[in-house]
Amino acid sequence: MRYLSFLISTLMTLGLRAQSGQPTYKDSAFVNALLLQHNTYRAAQQLPQLTWSNDLAADAKAWAVHLAAIDKGDHDQRIRGREGENIWWGTAGAFSYTDMVSFWGSEKKDFVYDVFPNCRKGKSVVGHYTQVIWKNTTSVGCALASNGQTDYLVCRYSPAGNIIGQKPY
Repeated sequence: MRYLSFLISTLMTLGLRAQSGQPTYKDSAFVNALLLQHNTYRAAQQLPQLTWSNDLAADAKAWAVHLAAIDKGDHDQRIRGREGENIWWGTAGAFSYTDMVSFWGSEKKDFVYDVFPNCRKGKSVVGHYTQVIWKNTTSVGCALASNGQTDYLVCRYSPAGNIIGQKPY
């Protein structure tokens, strides 16, 4: 039993997850990996760290399960103005949690400091990145769901970022 616990703990630390399709938002390795990756981008801009919110994670879980069921990435329009949201999806089991958040962070290359939505080069997308680094955002909660073919990561943020006419920080 002790060996089994050690093995499971080791696998989770390495960023691997069970392919059960269940959101893992209460798993400490999941939470720590997502917070660390979010806060790495925030630290680069000298912004306060985000804290984990179980309430936001529960909201994210419900939406991630929904997305996995319909097999489509789509934003939850019901939360507009109340919570921010980032969505990632990709081949089931092929990406680490760090890879998922780094996808949003990679938008930094097209980011230009200005008011939202003018903080981008040309027509590029930076809204995921700006939500991660939005100065007034203090908490995040995420969940992962899978339908066996596609993993869906949903992160919810409070207060919501990407406010039109405001600068990210």
